[in-house]
Amino acid sequence: MTLLQTLATYNELRRNQWLDRKALRRIQDAKLRRLIRHAYQSVPYYRQLFDEAGIPPDAIRTAEDLAQIPITTKSALLAAGPEATVSTAVRPDKLITETTSGSTGQPFTTRFDRRFVRIRDALFLRALTTAGYRFGDRLMLVTSTQGKTSRSGLHYVSLLEPPERLLDALNRCRPRVLYGCVTPLRQLASYIREMGAAAHRPKAVVSTAEALDDETRRLFMEAFGAEVYDIFGLTEMGLVAWECGQHDGYHLAEDTTVTEFIPTGPDGALRLVMTNLELRGMPLIRFQTGDIGVPGPSEQCACGRSLTRLQRIEGRIVDCIRLRDGLTLSPYRLTLALEKIPGIGRYQVIQESLDVFTILHEGRSGNGSETAEAARRVMHDIIGTDARISVRQERSLDPPPGRKFRVVESRLPPGATR
Repeated sequence: MTLLQTLATYNELRRNQWLDRKALRRIQDAKLRRLIRHAYQSVPYYRQLFDEAGIPPDAIRTAEDLAQIPITTKSALLAAGPEATVSTAVRPDKLITETTSGSTGQPFTTRFDRRFVRIRDALFLRALTTAGYRFGDRLMLVTSTQGKTSRSGLHYVSLLEPPERLLDALNRCRPRVLYGCVTPLRQLASYIREMGAAAHRPKAVVSTAEALDDETRRLFMEAFGAEVYDIFGLTEMGLVAWECGQHDGYHLAEDTTVTEFIPTGPDGALRLVMTNLELRGMPLIRFQTGDIGVPGPSEQCACGRSLTRLQRIEGRIVDCIRLRDGLTLSPYRLTLALEKIPGIGRYQVIQESLDVFTILHEGRSGNGSETAEAARRVMHDIIGTDARISVRQERSLDPPPGRKFRVVESRLPPGATR
């Protein structure tokens, strides 16, 4: 894999984002047909899945036909094992393995072919250039840095570094674009604001890995003096959606991934099910990502891209709220109401049991007791007056190093009834 190959792939993806809907669908459907044939011929898991469902590969011609295929879960792939889920058409020694953090209790290893890695890198470049990055610019990346070394123009910094070390790296690197996971960037921005520290101001900040709430976006803009762009990706899929300069939802990478919004229950929560059109080493077809999302506006974005949009990510399926009467609520029901409370700042909702909830919120100016009472009132309106709601103000809600911040977190065991 060479830099020239990655740049050629990037140029193709860059052109794709400006195509009209018909051209995008032709690309998507052609890639889908190739993927289905490949998976049926060389991946035992999908051959068995198709045969048991009575679906011949030729029956899947367009993205709409995907609905015929049963949804695949992480648990099913783990149970099948790599012997059944990895393509026999790709040499094992040519695959690159990556493992998710297992934040939901299921560490998961994905095996990528080198062609996909090139496409994944090109997708990242497409999102960066949307934020104003140009080849040769300095780019500082605050991420997990295992196996990565800084080189010309690129400077890697571990997300585990304390904020004062991150600030030192920012001032030494002086990047045009600062990229990183939300929590370490937030710790850095808070440190800059609280200490009144002098900090280099990049042209853009690109955040990833966690939901970016409005409060944190404003903090980034204030501390870094830069426009903020958020992107959404998965270890298993690579980058699947990114913001443009309009900041009106996330453009879905329809030329590389098919995203479906599948209802989870009566409250209308929509789980994200994805089919990656480029994975050959370990295909993922109708893969349940574990995320809940809200579709974006149906009209074309003012930027000119005709790509379908995702409005926002609203947490994990495992963090849906379960009530004693059996009803399941999307985290979106809670966040949409709580974020309107004046003075609440950054917050987190934790479900301790079916009837017990804790709301944590960071300190801001204003009346703490009024904020607490408003939060209880909002929660009781949604989940019922019998629930016990405690509200506690915290100096910081940043999670431990290496963990993602979850706005809504359910601590109920599966199948809990009390």
